[in-house]
Amino acid sequence: MKLKIYLFIAVGSLAFMAPSCKKGLEEHPYSSLDASSVFGNEDGLKKTVFGIYDAYVLKPWLYQFFYFSLTETGHQYASFGTGGAAYDIDLYYRFAETPSSTAGSLAWTQMYTIISRANSVIANAPKVVTDQAAANKYVAEAKVLRGYAYFNLVRLFGDVPIVVNEITSLSQKDDIFGARKPIATVYALIVEDLTFGEANLPDLWTGSDVGRVSSGIAKAILGKVYITMAGKPINKTENFAKAADKLKEIVGTANENKYGFGLLDDFASVFPVSNERNKEFVLTFGQFYNSSNTNANIMPFFFLPFEQNIFGLSYKLYELYEPGDTRRDVTTIPSIINANDGHMLKYDQTQPAYVDATTNKLFGLQRAGIAYGKYDRTFRSAGAPPWGYNTDYSHMRFSDVLLLLAEALNESNKPAEALPYLNRVRARARASISNITDQAQLRDAIRKERRLELTGEHTTVFDIRRWGTLPAEIAAMSPNQIQNKDLNPYNPKLELYPVPQQQLNSNPALVQNPGWQ
Repeated sequence: MKLKIYLFIAVGSLAFMAPSCKKGLEEHPYSSLDASSVFGNEDGLKKTVFGIYDAYVLKPWLYQFFYFSLTETGHQYASFGTGGAAYDIDLYYRFAETPSSTAGSLAWTQMYTIISRANSVIANAPKVVTDQAAANKYVAEAKVLRGYAYFNLVRLFGDVPIVVNEITSLSQKDDIFGARKPIATVYALIVEDLTFGEANLPDLWTGSDVGRVSSGIAKAILGKVYITMAGKPINKTENFAKAADKLKEIVGTANENKYGFGLLDDFASVFPVSNERNKEFVLTFGQFYNSSNTNANIMPFFFLPFEQNIFGLSYKLYELYEPGDTRRDVTTIPSIINANDGHMLKYDQTQPAYVDATTNKLFGLQRAGIAYGKYDRTFRSAGAPPWGYNTDYSHMRFSDVLLLLAEALNESNKPAEALPYLNRVRARARASISNITDQAQLRDAIRKERRLELTGEHTTVFDIRRWGTLPAEIAAMSPNQIQNKDLNPYNPKLELYPVPQQQLNSNPALVQNPGWQ
């Protein structure tokens, strides 16, 4: 039967719907091919797998930007940019989001889009490829990508609906209009997906397949899942030992060679477009701009101070780095040439603001934060739209793995074993070597190091939540970091984002998170 396949987001469940589906619900054409064409041979199956990756970079001017709003703006070092705060950053960096905020709705939609595509591959791969080991490889790839989507959802929203079946009919009401499942149940599925992935995927991919999830990537994500489960809200501290054991499988000379991981010698060489997909990137999603692919990466447009800069970092993060720490002037942008007029812009903390060194006038808004700089600073190609930057989206680097391992070991009462992994990260950054052996002090040092190393890389809000430190984060903020100085106080409801109102309206089985009703 020939189907026109539509992506239908209802409550987090996804169904393939005909064009006549209910107005007000989001419909996105996915394919007009019949199922036998899509899954008619292994080449079609492989393309469908690549469609899962594609869902991670859908509409980059929307999904990736708003995902950053959710994961990197609600903390003590967040501020507004030279152009002021805009879009949902204006809400999330001052803790003023609502169930109707765009970012939460887009994240929910995107993650269930990924899940839907993964479920189709999982259901059809064994029908297309008769060799079980070969079929399992495709299934494993889809399960890792699905597991990572659920990992994002559960950290953002808590309890969420679980959909593991391919949806091909409106009669599948339990999948389409499913209720939220407990956090522990969601994590059990995530662990199951990632465990299957690490067992059935190659250690690493080569050639044109570089960038696909591998056994090593599955292990890295699984280690992070375990350490997250050890913290709030689950608080199963036995998972620290599981995290340490899992992460050790990919750390050390032999393991790093086996899985293709490692630290580069120079922190500044990690992020340029010319060096993408280097061994330090564990999980990235590719972006490039050309005349046939104009939907590339808009993030530098919102972060470079001479573009439409709407996000910045407070100067106290700049001051948190030791003199000589090579990460400081990569993570932040103390000075940069304005690509529009050739003038040097320098950040002056006494203003605080950027100053045009040629005219000696303020550039942009006063009190704006110092710009975030890890996205490659090469200006977009001539004629490219604002989103026409080529930088990939990084979701996990190997330094994250090392710091997670240090944390897992320290929380397992092994601070002496943890310390070398912390120092490996610090040594690469030309920072001083730590001699801390006290568990509590080392805990603080590791948490600080995650800020110094990973700010802006979709880790900060998730770290704060699992550590239970959000009240301290907000207490450490100043209204001067906020454009209109309207900083909201801590409220326990802020530990999770609200279920998007659009999903509540569509699915009567859903209930809102506490405090957001």
